[in-house]
Amino acid sequence: MQIDLLNPASFHGGHPQDQYQWLREQAPCYWHSEPGGAGFWAITSHQDVYNIGREAKIFSSEPTIMIQDPDPAQANFAGPDKMMLMMDPPEHTAYRKLISREFTQGPAKNYNARIEQLATQIVDAVIEDGECDFVSAIAGEMPSFVIADLMGLPLSDGRELYKLTEVIHSAPESLPENAIAEAVMKMFEYGQGVIRDKRAHPGDDLASKLLRAELDGRKLTDGEFLLFFMLMIDAGGDTTRNLVATGMYELLKHPEQLALLQSDVEQHLGTARDELLRWTSPVIYMRRTATMDTRIQDQDIKAGDKVVLYYGAANRDPSAFARADQLDVLRTPNKHLAFGGGHHVCLGQWFARLEIDAILREVLSRMQNLQVAGQVSWMPSNFISGLTRMPVTFDPGVRSGSA
Repeated sequence: MQIDLLNPASFHGGHPQDQYQWLREQAPCYWHSEPGGAGFWAITSHQDVYNIGREAKIFSSEPTIMIQDPDPAQANFAGPDKMMLMMDPPEHTAYRKLISREFTQGPAKNYNARIEQLATQIVDAVIEDGECDFVSAIAGEMPSFVIADLMGLPLSDGRELYKLTEVIHSAPESLPENAIAEAVMKMFEYGQGVIRDKRAHPGDDLASKLLRAELDGRKLTDGEFLLFFMLMIDAGGDTTRNLVATGMYELLKHPEQLALLQSDVEQHLGTARDELLRWTSPVIYMRRTATMDTRIQDQDIKAGDKVVLYYGAANRDPSAFARADQLDVLRTPNKHLAFGGGHHVCLGQWFARLEIDAILREVLSRMQNLQVAGQVSWMPSNFISGLTRMPVTFDPGVRSGSA
């Protein structure tokens, strides 16, 4: 078995489950070479991914969550400020507290009516046409609109910012030279405008709250705010967008499961959503760095070694899931790791669940006879798994008129 988890081509069409299966069975802690880099340990068992994600003292999120080490010569996250994803406690805890209250289950539920309104608006925009690109017109719209709404931005700007995240997550070799650095700078330039606007006209939105917040008695620097802003835009869309698009694609490939879900959407939507999260695993990996010599499985891990957690492999581990290689929209319990775990568990998971449920409910109830109507395209990435294009047709319907 040829193992290559660095090449984006390995993830064309979804996770390389054949490679994952071999690794789980033969080398669940596998030394993976890295051209131009030091190499890394690929972790594929559910138990190991679960445990390592909760051991911040041994497995650090610094200096980066990406396999490739930061290049100080490039425009990236290096510098005096760093993204919260690349912090460990207690620093991470302090930064997370600045916004965690806004993303707990209670505030998310209070926002549910607005999310449902947006879902109706999104489907209304295409329902009369009988065709659309499901990724850009449906799956991408929901998280773009929600995070824009939360941050106090125009909904149309959320759509444009989402396009930048697609560039940022793509493999550099699939893009023009410096395209990722340019996308990051455009994101920061927009964020600078948000800083100016919200300081001049503060509101009750998340961006204004972040600018008013204090960390150890001081306000956030512009750099700290910009990294928060980028994280909210970036992470706020990944899971929802890729789950809705790729999840719908998988349901269409499994018509018996789609029919089962549609037989009682309200009853089955919760288990179906979690099963689609397990099945598609939108975030491919997170890297940790060993802070001391340790041991995983039968391998000696040295301080400084890269340890990479593969969620798509963990989520198909037969030791953790009965019939792990079968899509089952009624699966329960379902201890998937699509939202990560430990202190870095996805901050927006409650919003993501509500967004996924709302848009799937609208699609399943209103876009009848939905079918893939052309070639689908996949994100050229070894970090994020998802479709970038899925043309579909459906029976034209009528606008709800409530948007």
